Amino acid sequence: MKVIRDKDIQSFLTKELTKESILHQFQPILLRGLSTYACNPNAIVPPRIVQQSNNPDSDTTHVYMPCISPDEVGIKVISGGPSNNSKGLGFQGCVMILDEFTGQLNAIINAACLTAFRTALASVLGLTRVVPVDSENILPEISVFGVGQQAYWHIKLALVLYEGKIKGVNIMNRTLANAKKLSKELEKAFDNVEFRAYSFDEDSKYNSHIANSSIIFGCTPSTSAVIKQTFLNKDPKYAKFISLIGSYKPHMIELDLDFMHHLRNSGVRVIVDSKEHTLHEAGELIQSGYTDNQLVEIHELYDEEDFSSVTDSTTGITVQKIVGLSIMDLCMGKYIYEKIGDDAVIVNDF
Repeated sequence: MKVIRDKDIQSFLTKELTKESILHQFQPILLRGLSTYACNPNAIVPPRIVQQSNNPDSDTTHVYMPCISPDEVGIKVISGGPSNNSKGLGFQGCVMILDEFTGQLNAIINAACLTAFRTALASVLGLTRVVPVDSENILPEISVFGVGQQAYWHIKLALVLYEGKIKGVNIMNRTLANAKKLSKELEKAFDNVEFRAYSFDEDSKYNSHIANSSIIFGCTPSTSAVIKQTFLNKDPKYAKFISLIGSYKPHMIELDLDFMHHLRNSGVRVIVDSKEHTLHEAGELIQSGYTDNQLVEIHELYDEEDFSSVTDSTTGITVQKIVGLSIMDLCMGKYIYEKIGDDAVIVNDF
């Protein structure tokens, strides 16, 4: 059995990630997993268990997310709550990979880096379908709301994929110091890109940069819109793609609801990883009145020749909402487990 730590995954991905590997190795694996899920959603991703701790001194919520697909079997477990947040811990968790035939435990993987990577990979799976990496009609900046591992991997994947086309990255966060910290970390790997850091109360300074961005990522758990409609570039000759991953409860939103209403009233479909799960969890979709026939799942997008219905013809903007599924963790976790080799800790007598 392999025990795969966050630093093992980080090291593996640092060595393996190229534009070609993202497009031809990592994305196809995730797409296959999403397509498999769509064939039999309730059997492959059974209902999750969400329960508050029974310890009276704990405010932690525990979430158990099983996956039983033909090729990946296992479970993701995450725990978190206000006390974790106050300690800077956020959600803690792991992914267990079982042999799909025998149930033998093959690997335990720390969930933090794996979750952040597979979520960012899902975001760019939709992005590269709508805005091909060789596109010429894109604006030269990326804007990201949030500073955690999710934000890091979203930025990194986009910069690798659109190398030479992106000249600037804008990082917005409630705490300016954390935005500056992420900027400095990314500068080490991308010295030909200008990184700018802002706090949320500096919107007059960064709104022009958002208007110069073709790629916008929402990676913050906000209960009010941080991506304002007035910030967005509405010139339809430029492709703009917004991927939202930060809101995960019905009362949470990242993107201006007035713009979501505009998209729905215009007949523009939103790209999602799962219609069922997003309509239960995604505040942007729930509060703006979307129904399942107004959504398109990522795997469906790859089955269609014409996917103009996901882009607003009047503004050139496409919106995607990702909430995450256990099969995403299992298919990426299994691939990494099989490839990671000597970086993992091997336990022979578990």
